[in-house]
Amino acid sequence: MKTQNSTAVVIAAGGLGTRVAGWSTFMPKEFRPVEGQPGIVHVLQEAEAGGARRAVVVHHPYYAGLADWSNRVFGPGGTARYRQLAQQHDGAPDLTGLHVDFVPQRGRYADVTSALNGSEHLRTGYICLVFSDNVDPAHQALAELVDATDPGHPAVLTSPFDINRASTHGVVICTGTGPVLTMAALIEKPDFTSAARLVADHGPDKLRLLQGRMRITPPLLHHLAAITRHARRSEPKVSLGLASYARHHRVQVVTSTVPMIDLGAPDRAQAEAS
Repeated sequence: MKTQNSTAVVIAAGGLGTRVAGWSTFMPKEFRPVEGQPGIVHVLQEAEAGGARRAVVVHHPYYAGLADWSNRVFGPGGTARYRQLAQQHDGAPDLTGLHVDFVPQRGRYADVTSALNGSEHLRTGYICLVFSDNVDPAHQALAELVDATDPGHPAVLTSPFDINRASTHGVVICTGTGPVLTMAALIEKPDFTSAARLVADHGPDKLRLLQGRMRITPPLLHHLAAITRHARRSEPKVSLGLASYARHHRVQVVTSTVPMIDLGAPDRAQAEAS
């Protein structure tokens, strides 16, 4: 990562994995295997590959006991101790360049809470927020976001628009030209008819699908905290808070073709069971 302001990573893992409850009753969905290792390991390796030096995983309190174990495994010498006990010379490497903490989420369950808890733990308002159930096995996505954008403004990672996937993603309406666009609006998970209307109104070239990586700055964090305080029933999603912020402030949009795996997708769970 290019700047000191982007070296702190908050990994939002505060959910209970209700879409894949058969698995998540016993273990967080972030520990489901992807290409031979737990998904959370890929997320942490992605952060390290991007140059991060600090990361905090904000998890649901239900998994507190497992989090204590994870703090040891991902701490200095954690995997080396396993290899010693197992009498193995080769195995998973330690995250030597990344300090990782696992902390329980405090407050109402929401990704906004994870962002606020993580920022407080790391003592900085400049964070990169990563959603732990969106896994990039190539470990490139976060670096693509950070390397392409100005650290003084929030930014989101997106993928090219696909009308058949719009109902499971936030759809970002963009302005501008070039590799970094600007968010004009965001529509959360539109149905096919609504997505088709967006295509007719804006054209597919101005639409993107939101992915689980974003850069958050202190002004945006303050905005998220403010709308959370005024929310009466449920806490707003980070994506919708970002959209309201974008009405008056610049939010950068980076397009990536890096494939992402959704660990919470029910069809993935069914495929593993078959």
